[in-house]
Amino acid sequence: MKIGIYGGTFDPIHNGHLMISTLALENLNLDRLVIMPSYISPHKKGVINADFDTRFKWVKKAFKGINKIEVSDYEGRKGDISYTFNTICHFEKIYDKILYVMGEDSFVDIEKWYKYKEFLEKVELWIYPRYCERKYLSPLLERLGEFSTNVHILKNVPLFQISSTFIRERIKAGLPIKGYVPEEIRREVIDFYNGTKNHGRGKDA
Repeated sequence: MKIGIYGGTFDPIHNGHLMISTLALENLNLDRLVIMPSYISPHKKGVINADFDTRFKWVKKAFKGINKIEVSDYEGRKGDISYTFNTICHFEKIYDKILYVMGEDSFVDIEKWYKYKEFLEKVELWIYPRYCERKYLSPLLERLGEFSTNVHILKNVPLFQISSTFIRERIKAGLPIKGYVPEEIRREVIDFYNGTKNHGRGKDA
């Protein structure tokens, strides 16, 4: 089977994540794409707003019914800091070859990742572009040298600037997020980041 893994904090998951997932699934001809919410991101320690169980629940709801996509709680069950290298070491015991999908905004910090060179040797890495210009990617790929051999960029896909930070900031500002997050979780997301527990319909936002 041709397996892809798409990891992240998903704090919260938004429609951009769904777009990346479905387009990667199609463009890479994957048999399955595993969505991997992190337990504690080493790059975001102390700044993740939603707990793992809440984020995992949202991700499950967002991808429910989408064929060939599976949501994994592996990093949640494992606990502790979620190093992607360790997760790949676990899954390569199950699958012969793994394609890892990440956004360009995450890839530009790859040199800060735990055992990033070993990680790049183990996976076929596919980057979902976020910007039209390649001013960040080209110098980075040059620095990676031989370790950039397995790095590829998805072509002919739509670009978008939506992010989880953008979603949280809109909620805090009292602005609507309709169309930015899956409708199934929109009310829950608003209530959570507003610090309320009422997940009913309430005021449209």
